[in-house]
Amino acid sequence: MRFAFVALVASLLVCGALADVYMHNPRGSNNRLNGNNQNRDNANRLFDSQNNDKGGYCWGPSMYFYSGSELMIEWTAQHACNNPKVHCNVVLQYMCGDEVRDGTTTDTIPDNEGQYNQQVNPNPLEGGEEGPVFKYGMHEDYQYYQDCKTRDRNRGLFTADQNMNGRDSAKHTRQDNNGNRNGFECPEERDYYPYWHPSPWKDIAVLVDDEAHCSYFQEESQNVKSKNYCSEMKYNNQIQCVENGGTWMKRTSWEIDAPDCVESQFTRSNHLGNSAKHDDHEGYASSYNWTIPYDIQDNCVVRIRYNISTGDYEGWGFNGEDFANATWNDDLSPVHQDEEVVYFGEVYEMALNTDQYGRTFEDRSHVFHIRNRPSWVDDDAKIYNVNVRGKRGNIVQVYPAVEYDFVPNLLHTRVGDYIHYQWTGCDTNPANNDGEGTRQTDRSNIAQMISPRHNKPIDNPERNDLLPMFEDYEAQYRMAFIDQVNCDPDTDDEEDVTNCKKLNAAPTPYFDGGIFRMNRTGTFYYMCTRNNNFSNRSQKATVVTDQLLPGWAIPVAIAGTAVFAIGAVAAGVLLYVKSHGGAAAGAAGIAAV
Repeated sequence: MRFAFVALVASLLVCGALADVYMHNPRGSNNRLNGNNQNRDNANRLFDSQNNDKGGYCWGPSMYFYSGSELMIEWTAQHACNNPKVHCNVVLQYMCGDEVRDGTTTDTIPDNEGQYNQQVNPNPLEGGEEGPVFKYGMHEDYQYYQDCKTRDRNRGLFTADQNMNGRDSAKHTRQDNNGNRNGFECPEERDYYPYWHPSPWKDIAVLVDDEAHCSYFQEESQNVKSKNYCSEMKYNNQIQCVENGGTWMKRTSWEIDAPDCVESQFTRSNHLGNSAKHDDHEGYASSYNWTIPYDIQDNCVVRIRYNISTGDYEGWGFNGEDFANATWNDDLSPVHQDEEVVYFGEVYEMALNTDQYGRTFEDRSHVFHIRNRPSWVDDDAKIYNVNVRGKRGNIVQVYPAVEYDFVPNLLHTRVGDYIHYQWTGCDTNPANNDGEGTRQTDRSNIAQMISPRHNKPIDNPERNDLLPMFEDYEAQYRMAFIDQVNCDPDTDDEEDVTNCKKLNAAPTPYFDGGIFRMNRTGTFYYMCTRNNNFSNRSQKATVVTDQLLPGWAIPVAIAGTAVFAIGAVAAGVLLYVKSHGGAAAGAAGIAAV
């Protein structure tokens, strides 16, 4: 079956080892909703993350991002990338749809046409707001999963020595040969990229170890390439489709730009921490700056897939070598479950799980919205999103999530750029997690400091020869007080909901600070008065605003302007000479000197 082996060339996420990936901005759910346990309530709710149950951030009111704005997607991955110990790819995607939703229950959506769109009223997540809402969370839709479980799996794929007998549909893969259901995700599409059949996901970026691979990923992306399927959904290739009376159909590409493809940032193994230096990125979590598309939608999610591969056999095929495919399965597999090896005359048993020698890990955001930028913001103006990552608790309690901080932590802007300040959180963190203010709640604010080493805000920065971070008093005040109401200035009870000193009276963990134009150059340091707790946790950040042109460009621009002016004068004189005869020739010569 020729198609199966051709499809294999497109399936490069096939070789790996144990690892996790957690998205921190926007907040990755790891299948959490509003549960208040240390571990998530249901690992199968929406997708197969393969991550630890303790990861993820609970649901908070949805954020929105302006089209064309820049959002820093931030994550940590456990087992290295751009590191000689592994092969690694990171794939970032998004999808939107009218029925994409977080849901209101941690139960997995029923695989039943009459039940999956069940609604409830009022909405238990939005404080009892009226109006029917969908009960079950859903990303991929019902029909997509019906097609997946009906379609034959790609039999050209390497499955090592895993037992695939009788496991014949695309819901069975080497990594998930039992075909477990996770929402309406298709396991074969999840485990392989670029996928050879239509997918609801649009590609944002692919981060690779070797940029020589980029052209392949970009050319095979559904952003630019149509994908095929059979009208008789069982058949996964054109030959069998036509032989069995079907029509080989084409789903048009998304007709958008190919995904960005860049070298991934270096991270070390066995470490859910920051990456090493990569261009201007040093000492921060792995990240990618996504320009929000002009794809105005109310219900969108971001997805990250982290794929690592072993060097024990050729799993890629980029170099024209033979690589792992179905001819290497079963007894011919180059690796075997708990394989025994001989080393210097002694036998050793390897910790080798062949369904993990090619493993894909995943996290997804909660739902967000994409909106048109305000009419008073030019289409070509830069908008940067500033958000808050993290959750309530000390570093041990929140792990593998992270403690609070601002994202980006260091933001460089220019005069004329805009910043949209916005964050969300939840009120159902584990009850015993450490933190300030009312138990279980996330709250943040912005207060200006003198320097990043300070841990108290500076009142009236002008008195200290500092430019205020926000140009009017009302904005500076609001970013700190975050719209609190019903305050009791006399209470010292840190958990009292009327204690505005601890931000307890903010009615919701969501705060939209608005969008601000950067009109002045300067460096602005800021903190959160609630969560910044010296020697326990730091929630501080910096915004640097430079002049519209970089320093080196100003003399160039001045020189260019001068040359243009001189040229204009000379041209005017010559035109005058030409129109008034030779009498002005001497003057023309003098003017040109």
